[in-house]
Amino acid sequence: MSDVLAGALSLLLATNKTALLNTALVERAGIAVPVNATNDPVEVEFQALLRLDDQVSDEVERWLDALPDGTEVSAELKARIDGRHEEVRKRYTAFMEKNPKNARAVIAYGSFLGDIGDEFAMADQWEKARAMDPSNPAVWNNLAGHYAHRGPIEKAFPYFEKAIELKPDEAQYWHSLGTVTYLFRRDAEKYYSIDEQGVFKKAFEFYAKATALRPLDFKLASDVAQTWYGVKPATAETDAAKKAAELIVIDSGLGAWTNALRLATLDEEREGVRLHMARWQIKAGRWSEARTHLDVVTNAIHTTVKVRIERTWREKQGLPPVTQ
Repeated sequence: MSDVLAGALSLLLATNKTALLNTALVERAGIAVPVNATNDPVEVEFQALLRLDDQVSDEVERWLDALPDGTEVSAELKARIDGRHEEVRKRYTAFMEKNPKNARAVIAYGSFLGDIGDEFAMADQWEKARAMDPSNPAVWNNLAGHYAHRGPIEKAFPYFEKAIELKPDEAQYWHSLGTVTYLFRRDAEKYYSIDEQGVFKKAFEFYAKATALRPLDFKLASDVAQTWYGVKPATAETDAAKKAAELIVIDSGLGAWTNALRLATLDEEREGVRLHMARWQIKAGRWSEARTHLDVVTNAIHTTVKVRIERTWREKQGLPPVTQ
């Protein structure tokens, strides 16, 4: 799996989990959500269970953070962590045995399993929650994210679509479907019965829906711009027409990255966008414009990519390589 794909899917899952937990009204570390004000004993017990889950999660995080850099987890510490997790697992199991129709508990238990690295058990619980409450769009969305990450990918598309059907004004759902459509092009071709260029068109349509709902999102704008790398120029008969068609794609890609640059808030983000813009300018043969973008990239995190693009910039012009 490429770094781009892995990064995109990791973000997909992380964002989906936040959406799921907010919708389910359960409280997890780092997510502030409303808690039902009630004296109902079942709800009181459930809230106590969630607090225990959070407490153990924070406790384990502190233990791991206290380890010196590069130190492996000892067998003793692993046993302590496993013991605390088992305590939470037993509490969830006992609660659900007494309250088998409590979908919120099933969702929370699935999230706990995901937190401790058991993604397939997490998905099993979320599937149970989906069956119990099929009107919850975030459960459909999170399961779609899981299937995109772990398979089977063919389940991701209809699950995302169902989430959108239930909550069409949620930008993240459109964004996620656009990302999966772009990343898994062959699977999207089969699912939608279209060719590769049709897949790009459909991904753009999904991204457009997301952008209309969330126009200032840098990550979304970056994903839209990334999609232009796969778009092929329109067929043309003459060399001049072919060149014109290529420039249309190039300038569209540049326009998309220009929009992303406008939305970037961190220097690291801006410089990353500049590297993409340099790539497109090289495609167009605009050497000075490409050089201008490259010159503003100074962050060490981008060094490897910058060196590679600079090498291409020199080779395309027939310039000798830089000697060390």
